[in-house]
This record gives sequence, C-alpha cells and structure tokens, in this order.
Amino acid sequence: MITDQLTVEDPCLLNQDYRVSVENVVASGKLEQRLDLNLISETIPGARYNPERFPGLFFNLKRPRCLLLVFNSGRIISMGTRSVRQAKRAIVNAVKQLQTAGATILSKPEIEIQNIVACADLRNRVDLEDLAVTLRRTIYEPENFPGLIYMMDEPKVTLLLFTNGKVVCAGAKSEGEVLRAVRRLHRTLQSEGLIEPAASPARKPLGGGRSEEAAQGGSPASEEPPCLLAAVSS
Repeated sequence: MITDQLTVEDPCLLNQDYRVSVENVVASGKLEQRLDLNLISETIPGARYNPERFPGLFFNLKRPRCLLLVFNSGRIISMGTRSVRQAKRAIVNAVKQLQTAGATILSKPEIEIQNIVACADLRNRVDLEDLAVTLRRTIYEPENFPGLIYMMDEPKVTLLLFTNGKVVCAGAKSEGEVLRAVRRLHRTLQSEGLIEPAASPARKPLGGGRSEEAAQGGSPASEEPPCLLAAVSS
C-alpha cells in the first residue's frame, strides 16, 4: 500500500483508506554526456539495440525489477517500478550497470519522476452519467469504454472512474499527488451527492494476492495496469 511507503505533507490525507496502490512509475535520468550504445549493447547481457528501428537501447534491471531505456544523448528512462523510491534507485543502479559495461560516467544523473499510474477504491458506487453532467472536463462514452475520464485541474492528473468506485490515476508526479487527487475526487462526489454506499462492504485491496515479482514481470511498458483490468471486469 502506498501509505506504508509515503511520508505525506498533509496528515489528513491518510484519514480514510482509499486502498491506493502504485502500479507503475516512469522516471528519467539525465547524464550530461553522450553514451556509446554499441559498446553497451555488446557488454550488458540481454541488452536490445537496433538503431534502424528505434534509437534507444533496452535492457531489464533485476534490482529493482524494471525496464530501462537508454539513449546516446545520456538520457535514461525507467519503467515498471512501484514506488518513487524504487524508480530513483533504478536510475542509480542503471548508471552502475553502464559503468560495469565500460562506460565512463562523468557525473550523477539528474532524476525526475515523469508519471505515476496508481489505483484506488472509493468503496462506493458511482453514477457516471450524473457525474459526466455535473463535472467539467469529463469524457464518458459507455458504448466505447465503461469508464469515465476526468481531467483534474489540481493536482494535474487524469482519472479513470468506474461505476464500482474503482479509480485509475495517471499523470501524477509524486505519491502525495495521487492521494490528494483521490481525496479531492471523493470529497467532490460527496458534496454533489453522486456516490452511494457500495452493496458489498468488504473489498480486497486492488492487486491483492499478487507478489511484487509477478506484478513487475514481463515488459512493464506494454502491459495494462492490473487495477484497470479489475475495474473493467468487476
């Protein structure tokens, strides 16, 4: 759970348990130098580099488990970790891997969090048709997709909301932003009278029962968040 990993600036964010779980963190690191991807591809086991098809080099990192994308400009992208702490550690460990591969690294990478995809559970059923009429900046086309898209102004994130109260949050830059977005959404729904008690009071946390190993296996960039699959199929 995100609340186990996070030191939140606003303690009131933790007053209710929205069962928030981070599914994917995308981070980038910038080295102020160019990299020889041909040399790196020949040295790192499992590295994939085909500049005729794509200008970046791919390889999997074991600790923490994630997919790394490296460009000759010195830019490194990490995908598939499940916390900001892991994402930053992945970039640092990637630099160490490059050094092992023979690259001379001149400085520490400048690390930025680009995107966090997280899931939450409001534990209330939501009338999406009423919500689409009440809130601005929403898209709801149930004939094409069962969820409502809500583009929140502050924090600047995009939320996918389903009738069963499941929420997917994308675009956050920190775990605290995820919590603030979910709490603000819940307050808005309450104030507008758009939520009703869920029929089943007992809900399992999203992603419950999955080990971290299983959740991060394969190619993180190509998989849908497990919470999205759960929300659609519920």
